[in-house]
Amino acid sequence: MSLLLDAIKSTISQEVYNYPVSCVATGAHMTMLKSQRLGTCMTLSDDRVFEFKEHLPVSNLGEIETLGLEKILSWTDSLQGIERSFGVAAVNSSIPLNGKKYFLGNALELAASLGKNKIVSTVGHFPHTEAIKQSASEFYVLEKRPQEGDYPAEEAVNIIPKSDVVAITGVTCLNDTLEGLLKFKKPGSTIIIVGPSVPLSPALFDFGVDIIGGAWVEDEPDVYKKILQGASPRNMKESMRTVLYPKDPNILYGFEEISPIIRKAIK
Repeated sequence: MSLLLDAIKSTISQEVYNYPVSCVATGAHMTMLKSQRLGTCMTLSDDRVFEFKEHLPVSNLGEIETLGLEKILSWTDSLQGIERSFGVAAVNSSIPLNGKKYFLGNALELAASLGKNKIVSTVGHFPHTEAIKQSASEFYVLEKRPQEGDYPAEEAVNIIPKSDVVAITGVTCLNDTLEGLLKFKKPGSTIIIVGPSVPLSPALFDFGVDIIGGAWVEDEPDVYKKILQGASPRNMKESMRTVLYPKDPNILYGFEEISPIIRKAIK
């Protein structure tokens, strides 16, 4: 059970549960669910992250949308990877978005800016981290499946406590590792959580996150089509915006605010 996801789900109003689930889809890299709006998530297709030797079957294949939003939201606790992906996509389709300040921006570019001459680490092997390498005094990559130059995920206990800026993949929301990682946070450091799986919810701030680097879907038909054809977030630049949601909006002074566009879209 994820206390973090439960805290986020507690912010969903009861009336939202009455919205029908009109569309669900999962592809090689991403999963989506349409209810109040379209929510996305990375596809957690490998049950081995939960230390099972074999894949578990997905429940109710072919009729998932008939289960209703409340049932699918309960899948955030599922031990089946794709079910959990649908559960988090359902969260992202349902959480309230009004009354918050969102900004356009790339979370990894922000990490490079905030991490100038500082110690920066990422949890997850992100593409295009050259700017971080160039600006940081020290740079570490923590990864469950380390590539050349990466550090194994188990080194988080040593690396995160000395990092000034940490960018964490949103997949950690899916595989129950985020809460443990946040416990290693150094006082005064900045934690950024990144990716289309990340709920744009202030509940994350209560657990130690400082900036949420999530996604806002602008072209729902295009996202649906591309997910079914195996797209990853990097193939979605024309149909999804990268959105920064900070605990303290002052940290993003000078960034373009996108809140009015989102408010207009969800009315």
